[in-house]
Amino acid sequence: MKSYAMMILGCKVNDYEATYVREKLNAYFTEVNFKDKADLYLIFTCCVTNTAEAKTRKFIHDARRNNPEAYIVAIGCLAQIKADSDVFKDVDLIIGSQRKDEIVDLILQNVKGNMVSDPIRKDFEHLYIESYPSRSRSFLKIQDGCNQFCSYCIIPYARGRERSGDHEKILKEAEVLSRINAEIVLTGIHTGRYNDGQYDLYKLLKEMVLIEDLETIRLSSIEITEINDDIIDLMATNEKLAHHLHIPVQSCSNDILKAMNRPYTIEEFMDRVAYIRKMIPDIAISTDLIVGFPGEDEEEFKETLDNLSKIGFSFIHVFPYSRKTSTVADRMDGHIDPKIKKQRVKIVSEMQKDITRKYREAFIGKNVKVLIERVKDGFSYGYCRQYFYVKINEELKVGDLYDVTIDSVDEEVIGHAS
Repeated sequence: MKSYAMMILGCKVNDYEATYVREKLNAYFTEVNFKDKADLYLIFTCCVTNTAEAKTRKFIHDARRNNPEAYIVAIGCLAQIKADSDVFKDVDLIIGSQRKDEIVDLILQNVKGNMVSDPIRKDFEHLYIESYPSRSRSFLKIQDGCNQFCSYCIIPYARGRERSGDHEKILKEAEVLSRINAEIVLTGIHTGRYNDGQYDLYKLLKEMVLIEDLETIRLSSIEITEINDDIIDLMATNEKLAHHLHIPVQSCSNDILKAMNRPYTIEEFMDRVAYIRKMIPDIAISTDLIVGFPGEDEEEFKETLDNLSKIGFSFIHVFPYSRKTSTVADRMDGHIDPKIKKQRVKIVSEMQKDITRKYREAFIGKNVKVLIERVKDGFSYGYCRQYFYVKINEELKVGDLYDVTIDSVDEEVIGHAS
């Protein structure tokens, strides 16, 4: 049997879509490590950062070097917006943000060329998976596309307009996945905007918690303007919903938020976070932050640092602003020197270490539910429902959920099964 290797860059939506393709490919090919020689290489691309584009170039180069005769496929967002660029000159088949359900058939037919189509279709592409390589959690895509058009973001151009999956199909897929893994992570490009015309996100969650085999439901990312009181109440009262929300703030300066075309002020963001914490005291709230946005001066960066300290996120994914052609921000004045952007990333990262440690220390002596992901050398490891990684002083069963008492926090969070 011929071999294939897969590399997945970017978000959890890519992970879900790659899992669908992997499931179909396994009937015809044997998967090997991407570093090995394979007959077929697939690269799921990302266009959010310049680093992701550089990695795509590298992995295409690596694949061609590993096997000059290999069939190479590039898939996803970067392929959608840069299909005609030299990034993909050594690629045999290019698939953008649609036709992922056709990928395996195109490979088997040895089709070559640029299959990217524009405009992106408006209907939701239901892929439907019945297996998952992870033995702990599964991703489930419920939504695609974005209508927000933040000034820095290329995703609406790469993924198209908002569209949602049919709730009946999603619930059916969730039932199948719940028999494989204890946790399902609901994902999308703009997950909080889920609405199929009958069900919004709250109604979908309200039905999903009734699935008997499903132990934990986690939202991958949601905007502050989309966390309504119904969702908060359900999260506060139903133990199946993980007490973790990833809420992108992007900046903590109102002037920068306005320039970014974000739909809130920092005061509105902070007030809503305070309400969520009042209703769910142990909740973890993590975020995404962009530093070095065009025109961000030292005063605005200091404002962001001050507000970050006040909010106290459990974790921050901090990125230097990346220029993207066709976006409004790319045409703005006042672009920041890369060295300054790098320095600001470092400042935020160093500041956040202490905030993260203090947040986790508040759990010492308390119980959390941990989903075991791996076992090694007499220890078990996994993420708790508040989404920090826990090391447990005994070997437990991978894929099972355990009550764990947190004993200490240093470089690691350490606990014991209770």
